Amino acid sequence: MKRVVVMFWLTVAFGFAVSPVVAVGTSAAKGAPIPSAIDELIGHLFEPGYNEFLIALITALPFLAAAVFLLFHLSTEQVPRARLSGVAGSLCAGAGLTLWVLIEIRTSRSSTASIGFFFLPFEVLFAMLIGYGAGRRVAKLGLRSTISSSVS
Repeated sequence: MKRVVVMFWLTVAFGFAVSPVVAVGTSAAKGAPIPSAIDELIGHLFEPGYNEFLIALITALPFLAAAVFLLFHLSTEQVPRARLSGVAGSLCAGAGLTLWVLIEIRTSRSSTASIGFFFLPFEVLFAMLIGYGAGRRVAKLGLRSTISSSVS
C-alpha cells in the first residue's frame, strides 16, 4: 500500500511539473540562460495571454486521472503482474506523448499552435488507455513465454 501511495504522488507531481520543465527547457534550447528562462516562466505564471499555471493544470489532468486510477487499481494485497505492467505502460505512453506534444507546441512557429494545449488531455488519456492495454498484453505474453520455456 505504501508503494502505491508513493506512485500516486509521483504521478501527480510529474503531471504538474512536466509543462514548466518543458517551458524552461525549450527556452534554454533557444539560447536563453536557465535562470532567465525560470524568471520568464514565473513572470508568465498568471499573465493573460500566457497563463502558465492554467497550461500546467491542463497538462496535469490526465495524470491526475491516472493517479486516482492506479491508487484504486493497485491497492489490493496481491497485485497481479499484468495490472502493474498495464499501469506502467499507461504512464510511459502518457509521459511520452505529453513530452512530445509539449515540445512540439513550444517550438512551433505557428500562431495557432497553442490550440494543441486544449486537445492534449484527451490525446494523452487515449494514449494512456492504449498503453495500459499494451502493458497488460506484454505481461501476459511474457508470462506465457516464461511458463512454456520452464515446461520444456
